[in-house]
Amino acid sequence: MTREINPSDRGTILVVDDQELVCEGIRGMLKAAGFSALTALSGRMGIALFRQYTSQIRAVLLDLRLPGENAAGVFDEMRGLRPDLPVILISGTPEAIARQEFARPGLTAFLQKPFDLAMFIRTIRDALEDGPAAQGTAPPPDD
Repeated sequence: MTREINPSDRGTILVVDDQELVCEGIRGMLKAAGFSALTALSGRMGIALFRQYTSQIRAVLLDLRLPGENAAGVFDEMRGLRPDLPVILISGTPEAIARQEFARPGLTAFLQKPFDLAMFIRTIRDALEDGPAAQGTAPPPDD
């Protein structure tokens, strides 16, 4: 677990991804956008951090594929603790396939790896403004 506080903090984003280099890259992008980051290299670690910092975490970036774990289960547990939590699914898998595999209502957004910085920041800001209540059930992907 790594925590970095930014003096011009717009809030803390929890990043759950099993690849350390991905976490570090996302941390840099978040810092550039004025956010602090907590990173977890497993779903279990992500849930532990979420329980510890529930009130400070504004959103979660959750990788679809966590070795030996189920991202949908991580999502369910976090949302069980805080139903208004914006959760953005991240994956190298194409969106239509990722949404089909994830199959959970209430997903706030999806980001395809590798990230475009402008789209990354816009997606996070939109998720924080709109949140899951405004998003409702994630729309089905276009075929």
